Amino acid sequence: MKKLLVIMAVLLVSVPASSQTLMDYVLEQRGDTLVIKDFVDMGNQANSLTQALLLDTDAVPAGRVYELRINGTYPAINNPATLRPTVIIGADPTILVNNTNAASAPPVICGSVIEGSPANTGGFFPGHDLTVKNCAIVPATAAGDLGWAFFNTSATCRVTLENDMFERTRWVFMQGSNSGSSYFFKDCYFVNMNGQPCCRNGGVYDGFSPMDTMWVENCTHVMAQGMMYKFRTYPFERVVFNHNTFVNMSGVNFLDLGYQLSVSTTNNIFVNCNVQSYCVNDTINPGEQDLDMLPLGLVNVRAFPDTGASWDQWRNLPRQYLFEGNVVYWDPRLADITSTLSAGNVNGTSNWLDQQIIMNSRTEGMFNDNTAYPFLTLGTNYTELPNFTDSKDLLTTQVDNLKTFSIATATYASPALLPDWRVVNIGPDFYIYSDWPIPVDLSYSNATLLTGATGGFPVGDLNWFPARKADWLAQRSTEYAAIQHALETGGTTLTGVETAEGVPGEFRLQQNYPNPFNPTTTISFTLPRTATVTLKVFNALGQEVGTLVNGTVTAGSHVVTFDATGLASGMYFYRLTGGDQTQMKRMVVLK
Repeated sequence: MKKLLVIMAVLLVSVPASSQTLMDYVLEQRGDTLVIKDFVDMGNQANSLTQALLLDTDAVPAGRVYELRINGTYPAINNPATLRPTVIIGADPTILVNNTNAASAPPVICGSVIEGSPANTGGFFPGHDLTVKNCAIVPATAAGDLGWAFFNTSATCRVTLENDMFERTRWVFMQGSNSGSSYFFKDCYFVNMNGQPCCRNGGVYDGFSPMDTMWVENCTHVMAQGMMYKFRTYPFERVVFNHNTFVNMSGVNFLDLGYQLSVSTTNNIFVNCNVQSYCVNDTINPGEQDLDMLPLGLVNVRAFPDTGASWDQWRNLPRQYLFEGNVVYWDPRLADITSTLSAGNVNGTSNWLDQQIIMNSRTEGMFNDNTAYPFLTLGTNYTELPNFTDSKDLLTTQVDNLKTFSIATATYASPALLPDWRVVNIGPDFYIYSDWPIPVDLSYSNATLLTGATGGFPVGDLNWFPARKADWLAQRSTEYAAIQHALETGGTTLTGVETAEGVPGEFRLQQNYPNPFNPTTTISFTLPRTATVTLKVFNALGQEVGTLVNGTVTAGSHVVTFDATGLASGMYFYRLTGGDQTQMKRMVVLK
């Protein structure tokens, strides 16, 4: 009954008195950590987290952490803009999809309703770096009011969302408007992105400026009606999608209109994604369709315009794209959506195009043009359906719902919504509470897929394979160095430090990348023959600070990662010795 009582009480809260101090909202202090009172601790009063963030202004330590209680509820009356770099952490760090403890639900950060006042559906305006871990993020109120977005950057910053559960949004969870910002989603679970009657709305991110980094790693996405990650025409410096799982996405996964610079989409599972068909004479979606009126696949690349000063900083940069190690599967029941729309002359056209594709014809032509585009790589991918351990009705009833919605919303004025997918907490009493524990098990038994990813790991979100996830974390930096090397050479992903590019003809040490760096960089080298090799790092005084390679290395091209955590900023040298040959280069740690 606890959830029902909390929900009913949310409707009766009042704005807290302005005379209250920070410690009125703190249950406990442990060093730099403040444990924030939840709704019940406050005597059924909302806004405790918001007030704590706004009142914590006196000599705030650099290591300040705001801890939220297990099973706690933190409804917000107003939406704070962060005053400084901020870290908010739920008390239980157990990875959400591995947590079977019903009594250890992540704390809910949501909106609230005040009697006689407009509802507030919750949100943050990060003006500085923001980290939120181990929480449930719900842009909604217990009364059923639904927000358009939850995080909206108000300044250039880095937003890290880790081991968080997201549910319900009219639009997206993250809006990016400030150039140069970075977004990191790790170990998150997204479900029921389905609030607005619209074929486009209901996803994770939408951006309106060029950005620095989008990094999505080991996340699971289930049941969405709109476009998931909307990059539009705004380039990121780096886009990474690695080891994620997507099941039943009606809209396009990536609204990428072709201008990204460096994209690696590796080791992901895409089951029933990009289901909506494309209307060639579409006039209702300006800015959200391919500029050449082509269908959008999972990969989309377009040459930068030849004119226009706004494109000058990107026009001559190399285009890098790696799509490899992914599962791409569509249920056969979805195959006739396009023909059904064309036969029905929906929206006055019989020229509907399928978007259940990896790439359109223009993009395919660019990938095949190795002279003009040597760094666009379509590697090995898989088309078999993972034999999920327990997918409930995701691959049966929910595929039917996905198809019905995708056809219905081809008509622009359609009021259709993708139905909520609920297994545990069913009904309006649980509107701000997601199913808990997470009711599916998306591990699988396919032999090919269990070793099909880079380094012989399982494809998809590795949190469904916790033992293998631990092994993966031990070599994570090596894997990303391999992916970066493949992007820069037009090659494929690597296993360990050895490549499959054949035997080069010279002994050569490459310049590290990136340089300057903080805290990691990759170093590549080639050997004409098998040799005993050392690769060491020295500071400016000639003192050895690290050994990266020391032993027998086979002929070929290799890449290793150097982690400068714990080292001071400054000039360093790295020296490769093999047989009777030695080469040395400089690099800069900049913190």
